[in-house]
Amino acid sequence: MKLCFLHGLDSSPRGTKASLLKRLYPSCIIPELPENAAARASVVEQQLKEPVLLIGSSLGGLTALQYAVRHPKMVLGLVLMAPAVGGMVKELLEGKEGQALDSLYIPEGIPAVIIAGIRDEVVPLSAIRSMIERSPSPHCIELYEVDDDHNLHQSLDLMVQAIENMKRKVLRQCEQGTTNRLNVNQDRE
Repeated sequence: MKLCFLHGLDSSPRGTKASLLKRLYPSCIIPELPENAAARASVVEQQLKEPVLLIGSSLGGLTALQYAVRHPKMVLGLVLMAPAVGGMVKELLEGKEGQALDSLYIPEGIPAVIIAGIRDEVVPLSAIRSMIERSPSPHCIELYEVDDDHNLHQSLDLMVQAIENMKRKVLRQCEQGTTNRLNVNQDRE
């Protein structure tokens, strides 16, 4: 199963989370993402050619959500770390993009785990909870509120655990025939 990690605005493919994921999952796709949201979307569109487990942190989490809304059949599952769905992020986005945060959701049929810090001063938990409530299947979304800040560096073990659990869940769905987005013969990394 292919993994793809989308980093945040203040990070890169060489950041803490990206380095850990590359060490644990050597074939993980980790593109270099620009600051501009539209340009980020374009890079992701070019990089992803088959369904993936999409992992996103902060603005990378927002990019992952936007990609999932546009291409739900290309997303096996989501693991989002402090996804930038409100707060200060609204000010960074231009016009319609900022307004679109208020209607963003996790598409039906895509399993999702969100890890959010209770000491996050960038993205308020209320914005994340609102996004979950807007989603068609909020009961299928796992939210972990952890004693951490926006970077979530104290929660890296939980991130890895969430990824492993999501991989098992997706494989189980495939074997049960409840999803056809994953070719079981693909890399089971």
